Amino acid sequence: MAPRERVTLDTIAAAAKVSRATVSKAINGRQDVSARTRRQILDLAEQLGYEAPTSAERTSPTLTIVFDSLDTYYTNRVLAGAVAAAHDHGAILDVRSFNNRRESTADSWVRRIVAEGHLALIVVTMELSDAQLDAARSLRLPVITVDPAQETPDGVLEISSTNWNGGMTATQHLLALGHQRIAFVAGPQRSLPARERLLGFRSAMMDAGLDVDPALVLGDSYTYDTGVRAGLSLLDLESERRPTAVMCACDVSAIGVYEAARQRGVSVPAALSVVGFDDTFLAECAAPPLTTIHQALETMGARAVEAALDLAGDSTGTGTRRTIGSVKIPTRLVERKSTAPPQG
Repeated sequence: MAPRERVTLDTIAAAAKVSRATVSKAINGRQDVSARTRRQILDLAEQLGYEAPTSAERTSPTLTIVFDSLDTYYTNRVLAGAVAAAHDHGAILDVRSFNNRRESTADSWVRRIVAEGHLALIVVTMELSDAQLDAARSLRLPVITVDPAQETPDGVLEISSTNWNGGMTATQHLLALGHQRIAFVAGPQRSLPARERLLGFRSAMMDAGLDVDPALVLGDSYTYDTGVRAGLSLLDLESERRPTAVMCACDVSAIGVYEAARQRGVSVPAALSVVGFDDTFLAECAAPPLTTIHQALETMGARAVEAALDLAGDSTGTGTRRTIGSVKIPTRLVERKSTAPPQG
């Protein structure tokens, strides 16, 4: 008699008409699966005779995810989503961070991870050098970039939020309240998401028939200090040029604008409305709570892992590619207490 084909997570997923990730979550006791779905999957697993693979039988694909820093809320949320997705899909996630420029631009570590059997590379808010991109292409290593710090090179899949839409939505919110002199505190000039947010701001202003005063566009990084410096410069303008509202490229710089307003004795939102971008825990904890653009950071990390597994399977001929082109995760406005109509 022919040996019985082994029942896998994919077998159960097909029978239950759910994703493999949902089956993994149910079998491993994850809480983000409904009780009904968990019971259905566990019953099917028992009926089909599923047996969890032993450590000796388990062959997990290994992916590399690289950050320029691990000390921000943004990177921690993206990493949390990536780790959860890797667990659900039975993959190993090798997490790396670079602290110096020479190491981050060298191609030696790209060649090393391929030699170690890693199947794909996920790069978060980092810029890859030409040497690294050439090494990845020559070694057929799939590359996925999350919120890229450069124009996405050919052959690299991009995962990001709808940053342009977010910038436009935040500005339209301020315009609807009656603001016309709206400032923008920008992020790094080389960051593609930062530029898209600024373009969204400019588009909304142009659609409203309003010019953007160059003096009201300041900033060059996603930092608290940038927000403080930009906020002080804006609030020190002559009264007729001073903005009544400020949109910031991230929540951290928005909190910096709060501090600048405090130093100048300006009330938020009575005398100055402020909008952020990210919807981090800072937005909820701020005083007043910050109106901001929500981006699903954990979803971005999870989609990056899923795309990496898709591309890795496609390049080795062991899977079916489901991820094609860039992936944009929707953003939305979260209204809190930091915006109000302008005085007078």
